[in-house]
Amino acid sequence: MRMFFFPAIVFSYLTLPANATEHQIFHTARIDGHRTISLNLLSNDVARDRDFDIDVVITILEKNVNGKIMYIDWSRHLASIKCGAPAIVKVGGTNYNIDYRDSAGVDWKRDLWAAICKTPMS
Repeated sequence: MRMFFFPAIVFSYLTLPANATEHQIFHTARIDGHRTISLNLLSNDVARDRDFDIDVVITILEKNVNGKIMYIDWSRHLASIKCGAPAIVKVGGTNYNIDYRDSAGVDWKRDLWAAICKTPMS
């Protein structure tokens, strides 16, 4: 049994950078027509603040026009989401009211709210 776990642990460490690019992308912005910046959900959990529903961790990934990864932001950007009315995304201590009727792709905070509140979670 022990022989099975050691290779599995080593494999997970070796593939960690690849896995960092496979999180759920909730917003993509195109820059200069040559680069894309993707905002990805790294994790989510029940909110610590009772005024919110879910706390999330966001990562940032930049790719060039050919899809090659140019930059991975290994920082952990925290946000809290309130799904019910009024819909709110809290980032850096600031509450942003979300108009869920807005189109996708216009505002990353709206897209984050939609990814969490409109997507069934298990």
